[in-house]
Amino acid sequence: MSIARLGALAVDVSDMAAWEHLLVDILELDTRPRGAETDPLLVRLDDRPHRLALYPAAQDRIRRVTWEVDSPGELRELADAVAAEHIDIEWTHADSEDAPNAVSAFRFRDRDGFATEICWGPLADHHPVQTGGVISGFVTGELGLGHVVYMCEDYPAAVDFYTRVLGFELTDYIAWDGADATFLHCNARHHSLALMNECFGFQGGDFNHLMIETATLDDVGRAYDRVKAAGIGLKMTLGRHTNDGVTSFYLSTPSGFGIEIGWGGDLVGEDWAVRTYGSPARWGHEVQKAR
Repeated sequence: MSIARLGALAVDVSDMAAWEHLLVDILELDTRPRGAETDPLLVRLDDRPHRLALYPAAQDRIRRVTWEVDSPGELRELADAVAAEHIDIEWTHADSEDAPNAVSAFRFRDRDGFATEICWGPLADHHPVQTGGVISGFVTGELGLGHVVYMCEDYPAAVDFYTRVLGFELTDYIAWDGADATFLHCNARHHSLALMNECFGFQGGDFNHLMIETATLDDVGRAYDRVKAAGIGLKMTLGRHTNDGVTSFYLSTPSGFGIEIGWGGDLVGEDWAVRTYGSPARWGHEVQKAR
């Protein structure tokens, strides 16, 4: 009984034009046409109807993080496990209002308030995804969308919930400058979720970043050049991580959180050894001050 992969991210955004400029004009990602100003901007990376959904709103917030399981039995078992923690859950189906892009799902908020959806039977789109001249493709499939990083008020309790209740497994740790991070995997991707203590001005319930992995290193380089040339703010410069080996940079989104665009992530196998690192970067990844 475990989460199988990260499925999608939905965000309420107050500046849709800025998001469209970033995702469509700068990164040239495949998006579905919006029929009306109230419609979400749906972003495709692969054979899914979308991996990122942006909803027009008065305030910016994470609307939903979607995780996937591989069977209806696992979905029911996880729902029972979450409910046993005295957390309210809500079941949704394909004919529900604000329906999931899956056969069935349930939703809840974790102890830090992160809006969470767990689904079974995600939909596929038979239309080929359109790739632009910037990024040639993404590493998804059985590895899922990428990873997300949460800031936690009660960091040990969050690690306990996601491992004991949702079945994530420990990959490794990084501890540096008052920051503690636990990296968790649910498939061969080095981590699909990382949990951190309150540090660097972040509070519990803050969404740190979404990571998406490109097909080639050149994809990262082209995206980096485009983002810098367009004057899009960076959270961290180009660098390489100590623990997962990813070469990446972090851009600042119009909603305030980061998107990490990276390549070359290590895969977790049976011989994986858990380690603790004293720095997050082998080189680069210089933190940029907010403008």
